[in-house]
Amino acid sequence: MKNRETLSLTDVEWRVMRALWQLEEPSLGQILKALEGSGWSKHALISFLKRLEAKGAVAIDTSRRPSRYRALILREEAQQSEARAVLDKVYGGDLMLMVSSAVGAGELSPEETQALIDILKKGG
Repeated sequence: MKNRETLSLTDVEWRVMRALWQLEEPSLGQILKALEGSGWSKHALISFLKRLEAKGAVAIDTSRRPSRYRALILREEAQQSEARAVLDKVYGGDLMLMVSSAVGAGELSPEETQALIDILKKGG
Protein backbone atom coordinates (compact mmCIF):
# COMPACT_ATOMS: atom_id res chain seq x y z
CA MET A 1 0.00 0.00 0.00
CA LYS A 2 1.33 3.40 -0.93
CA ASN A 3 0.45 5.52 2.09
CA ARG A 4 -1.08 3.75 5.06
CA GLU A 5 -1.16 6.93 7.09
CA THR A 6 -3.91 8.32 4.85
CA LEU A 7 -5.99 5.14 4.79
CA SER A 8 -9.64 5.85 5.39
CA LEU A 9 -12.10 3.03 5.98
CA THR A 10 -15.88 3.22 5.96
CA ASP A 11 -17.90 1.56 8.72
CA VAL A 12 -18.60 -1.38 6.40
CA GLU A 13 -14.91 -1.72 5.55
CA TRP A 14 -14.00 -1.73 9.25
CA ARG A 15 -16.38 -4.67 9.80
CA VAL A 16 -14.82 -6.60 6.93
CA MET A 17 -11.28 -5.81 8.09
CA ARG A 18 -12.05 -6.95 11.66
CA ALA A 19 -13.19 -10.29 10.23
CA LEU A 20 -10.01 -10.57 8.16
CA TRP A 21 -7.78 -9.77 11.14
CA GLN A 22 -9.61 -12.35 13.22
CA LEU A 23 -9.60 -15.11 10.60
CA GLU A 24 -6.18 -14.43 8.99
CA GLU A 25 -6.61 -15.89 5.46
CA PRO A 26 -10.26 -16.84 5.11
CA SER A 27 -12.33 -17.86 2.13
CA LEU A 28 -15.36 -15.81 1.11
CA GLY A 29 -17.63 -18.31 2.85
CA GLN A 30 -15.70 -17.99 6.11
CA ILE A 31 -15.94 -14.20 5.96
CA LEU A 32 -19.69 -14.39 5.28
CA LYS A 33 -20.09 -16.68 8.29
CA ALA A 34 -18.06 -14.33 10.50
CA LEU A 35 -20.26 -11.43 9.39
CA GLU A 36 -23.47 -13.37 9.92
CA GLY A 37 -26.32 -11.05 10.74
CA SER A 38 -24.96 -8.24 8.59
CA GLY A 39 -27.57 -8.94 5.94
CA TRP A 40 -24.94 -8.69 3.22
CA SER A 41 -25.17 -10.89 0.16
CA LYS A 42 -22.20 -12.76 -1.24
CA HIS A 43 -22.05 -10.24 -4.09
CA ALA A 44 -22.10 -7.25 -1.73
CA LEU A 45 -19.22 -8.74 0.27
CA ILE A 46 -17.23 -9.36 -2.92
CA SER A 47 -17.76 -5.70 -3.82
CA PHE A 48 -16.53 -4.55 -0.39
CA LEU A 49 -13.46 -6.80 -0.66
CA LYS A 50 -12.62 -5.50 -4.13
CA ARG A 51 -12.92 -1.93 -2.86
CA LEU A 52 -10.54 -2.77 -0.01
CA GLU A 53 -8.17 -4.37 -2.51
CA ALA A 54 -8.22 -1.17 -4.59
CA LYS A 55 -7.30 0.79 -1.46
CA GLY A 56 -4.36 -1.54 -0.89
CA ALA A 57 -5.78 -2.90 2.35
CA VAL A 58 -6.58 -6.43 1.17
CA ALA A 59 -4.93 -9.03 -1.07
CA ILE A 60 -7.04 -11.54 -2.93
CA ASP A 61 -5.33 -14.83 -3.74
CA THR A 62 -7.23 -16.24 -6.71
CA SER A 63 -4.63 -18.96 -7.31
CA ARG A 64 -6.29 -21.01 -4.55
CA ARG A 65 -9.76 -22.51 -4.65
CA PRO A 66 -11.67 -21.11 -3.00
CA SER A 67 -9.97 -17.72 -3.23
CA ARG A 68 -8.38 -16.48 -0.01
CA TYR A 69 -8.37 -12.97 1.41
CA ARG A 70 -5.62 -11.41 3.50
CA ALA A 71 -5.31 -8.08 5.26
CA LEU A 72 -2.30 -6.12 3.99
CA ILE A 73 -2.41 -3.65 6.85
CA LEU A 74 -2.04 -4.31 10.54
CA ARG A 75 -4.98 -3.58 12.80
CA GLU A 76 -2.79 -1.19 14.80
CA GLU A 77 -1.83 0.77 11.67
CA ALA A 78 -5.47 1.17 10.67
CA GLN A 79 -6.46 2.21 14.20
CA GLN A 80 -3.66 4.78 14.39
CA SER A 81 -4.57 6.18 10.99
CA GLU A 82 -8.23 6.46 11.97
CA ALA A 83 -7.38 8.00 15.35
CA ARG A 84 -5.18 10.60 13.64
CA ALA A 85 -7.99 11.40 11.18
CA VAL A 86 -10.52 11.86 14.02
CA LEU A 87 -8.03 13.93 16.01
CA ASP A 88 -7.44 16.22 13.04
CA LYS A 89 -11.05 16.40 11.86
CA VAL A 90 -12.87 16.76 15.16
CA TYR A 91 -10.28 18.33 17.47
CA GLY A 92 -8.11 20.24 15.00
CA GLY A 93 -5.13 18.09 15.95
CA ASP A 94 -5.37 19.07 19.63
CA LEU A 95 -4.73 15.85 21.56
CA MET A 96 -5.31 17.49 24.96
CA LEU A 97 -8.73 18.69 23.82
CA MET A 98 -9.63 15.17 22.69
CA VAL A 99 -8.48 13.57 25.94
CA SER A 100 -10.20 16.18 28.11
CA SER A 101 -13.37 15.71 26.06
CA ALA A 102 -13.25 11.94 26.60
CA VAL A 103 -12.55 12.31 30.31
CA GLY A 104 -15.10 15.10 30.68
CA ALA A 105 -17.83 12.90 29.24
CA GLY A 106 -17.63 10.94 32.49
CA GLU A 107 -17.75 7.58 30.77
CA LEU A 108 -14.43 6.27 32.08
CA SER A 109 -14.49 3.67 34.83
CA PRO A 110 -12.04 4.08 37.73
CA GLU A 111 -9.90 1.33 36.16
CA GLU A 112 -9.83 3.11 32.79
CA THR A 113 -8.97 6.39 34.48
CA GLN A 114 -6.06 4.73 36.27
CA ALA A 115 -4.90 3.08 33.04
CA LEU A 116 -4.94 6.47 31.31
CA ILE A 117 -2.92 7.99 34.16
CA ASP A 118 -0.41 5.13 33.88
CA ILE A 119 -0.10 5.66 30.11
CA LEU A 120 0.49 9.38 30.59
CA LYS A 121 3.11 8.72 33.27
CA LYS A 122 4.98 6.41 30.88
CA GLY A 123 4.86 9.06 28.18
CA GLY A 124 2.91 6.96 25.70
